[in-house]
Amino acid sequence: MISRRKFIQKAGLTASTLPLMPAAETLFNNQNQNQAVLRVAIMGLGSYANRVARAMESCTRAKVVGVISGTPSKVKEWQARYSIPEENCYNYETISEIASNKNIDAVYIITPNALHCEQTLQVAKAGKHVICEKPMAINAVEGARMIAACEAAGVQLLIGYRMHFEPKTLEAIALRASGELGKILFFQGLSGFRIGNPNQWRLNKKLSGGGAMMDIGIYSINGARYMIGEEPTWVTAQETKTDPIKFKEGIDETIQF
Repeated sequence: MISRRKFIQKAGLTASTLPLMPAAETLFNNQNQNQAVLRVAIMGLGSYANRVARAMESCTRAKVVGVISGTPSKVKEWQARYSIPEENCYNYETISEIASNKNIDAVYIITPNALHCEQTLQVAKAGKHVICEKPMAINAVEGARMIAACEAAGVQLLIGYRMHFEPKTLEAIALRASGELGKILFFQGLSGFRIGNPNQWRLNKKLSGGGAMMDIGIYSINGARYMIGEEPTWVTAQETKTDPIKFKEGIDETIQF
């Protein structure tokens, strides 16, 4: 079994390398990057997929050209909204057929966390680049499988986490690295939101892999890594539940660490 430390090294996600990670230009298949448009099929047509697609409407470097969904009515709705041709529409049983579609460059996986690993393996096997929503997977073993599959298939793997590309975050890291902020003695990071529908998959441990920490804990964790410039050596944490009916066993509501 791969250790957490080896997985982090393999993924290249150390505090020192995050600001230097390349952007997604490598997804453009070495085309003229000033003109290339990344042709994306979105897998999973839920609420966040709708937000992504609306944002991509104003994007000049990427375009939604296909969909993958298990709900035919959603497929029809997206076809009408984004002028998606029938040949670029798939369901979860026909993902492998995307291999022969030369009009799709990448698949953006926006499905429940527990599905990310197997779906990434399927997309990579089909020879398409993978954009996968965070969290990458529900454990390090699955994450390592995803990396290995994409390497073996010769495709790129990009995780939908943006902070290490954002100018303000990079500037904050640069200030810390230059010593301008002095010696960092304490860091506090807060990230959260009020969750709504109690029946949504985020509150189902089999689909989400956990609760608040799994969903948005990355922002506070990486905030600490960015601003201190070191990796954790040990962690202590405390969980608080105010609604044990909504936040069942294995789904954390609030974590302090």
